[in-house]
Amino acid sequence: MRLRVLGILGTLLLAIVAIASAMLLQSVSRDATADLQLNRISALNRFVQLATHADLNSDMSLLQLEMDTYSDLYGEGLLINLGQRQLVSGSIDPQDPEVAQAVRNAELNLGLLQLPPIDPFSDATALLSQPFGNSAQVLGSVTMQVNLETARTKVLEKSSVLWLMVISLGAGLLLLADRLTSWVLRPVHRLNDAVNDIAQHQAPVHLEEQGPPELRQLSRSLSRMAQTMAESLDQQQQLIAETSHQLRNPVAALRLRVDLLKMRLGEQADPAGVHAVERELDRVETLLDGVMRLASAEHRLTEQRAGDALPDAAVRGQQIDVGQMLAEEVERQSEAARLLGNQLVLDASATSEPEAIAWCNGFDLQQMLAELVENAFKYAPGSSIVMGLELHQRTIEIQIQDHGPGMSAAELENAADRFWRAEQVRHRPGTGLGLAIVDRLARVNAGGLTLESSPGQGLKATISLPRHTKESEVHDES
Repeated sequence: MRLRVLGILGTLLLAIVAIASAMLLQSVSRDATADLQLNRISALNRFVQLATHADLNSDMSLLQLEMDTYSDLYGEGLLINLGQRQLVSGSIDPQDPEVAQAVRNAELNLGLLQLPPIDPFSDATALLSQPFGNSAQVLGSVTMQVNLETARTKVLEKSSVLWLMVISLGAGLLLLADRLTSWVLRPVHRLNDAVNDIAQHQAPVHLEEQGPPELRQLSRSLSRMAQTMAESLDQQQQLIAETSHQLRNPVAALRLRVDLLKMRLGEQADPAGVHAVERELDRVETLLDGVMRLASAEHRLTEQRAGDALPDAAVRGQQIDVGQMLAEEVERQSEAARLLGNQLVLDASATSEPEAIAWCNGFDLQQMLAELVENAFKYAPGSSIVMGLELHQRTIEIQIQDHGPGMSAAELENAADRFWRAEQVRHRPGTGLGLAIVDRLARVNAGGLTLESSPGQGLKATISLPRHTKESEVHDES
């Protein structure tokens, strides 16, 4: 923006400089032309007087001497016509068309007493012509070829000084415009950075009040807005967490009442009805548990953004042996997989990697693995589920591949959204929070979740985490 503003101002200043320079140049040229014209007309009148006297006395030698002296001194030509006689001095050529025309006009009593404006970049000459005689007839004329070089030099010198002055003034105005633009735009850039910071970190910011009064007021308003937004987000997260926690007590009380009702009714109880109530209670408890875990993960993620936290050792938590963690998860979930008709397999390369150490909170990683495995059980029943990992220079990728129906590209875009569920699986138990929880927990641990799938080829979920290496240890120590 600063360059655009300066470009506009610079263009306007350039136009002003050009116009001012042209006007000043014309003024200098007019003044020089007027001075030279006044001086040469005076000299022309003097030669008119000399020519009139010479004509009366028939003495041409003195007149020729005066003409030659003048031509040698000023470098200008003179042509005097006295009836049939013609006197010439200097470089003037009587045969030149312009000179001949000036002489003919003088014979008609038409003098030429106006010099054209002096152009410092031209090399043309100028003519002055004055007829003389009595009241009855024209006896002769004096034609002067004016040398403009000296006047051009003076005009050019004065013009150069004026150009330097105008350019210096323009440069000063441009520098002033630059300072003024910076003074106005610096707070605008700060406001833009603050808005980006708010969007990224969702944390309040305090802006220094700089620039014009309007921008100072805008800075104050933005600071208040950021503070209000941060407080609102914090209150929303607290409300979700507290509401989820408080709902556990009524749900637990309802479960206790259902158990007491079953005991009192005994054989008279309706098994299908009781089972439906218990199933709904299980669903509510699962939903509350998922909401609390998601709220906790998003709250931690917001705190990291607000502090502009980087994945240093304090944030990354422990050094986790990912291969061992995968093996433990396979062992823990094997019985559930068998009962559901799934086959949970650990890729042999996962346990053979000696440097599969990740920076991650151990409990978070266990939660992420459990969510993805249970998601595969739920939506890819009776299929093979393969867990593996890949090592990269700075990251470790944990991969969980099922062989279920998979998802379309449009579904993959929404899969990590809260409470989103694909249309074809909404009749199955679930909350739509599993992948959202994994996504937030992965980001809390400076990683990420990616999903790949093709319809009919299963879903591949990949958790990327920072890898612990000797180089990272040296970096943390430094």
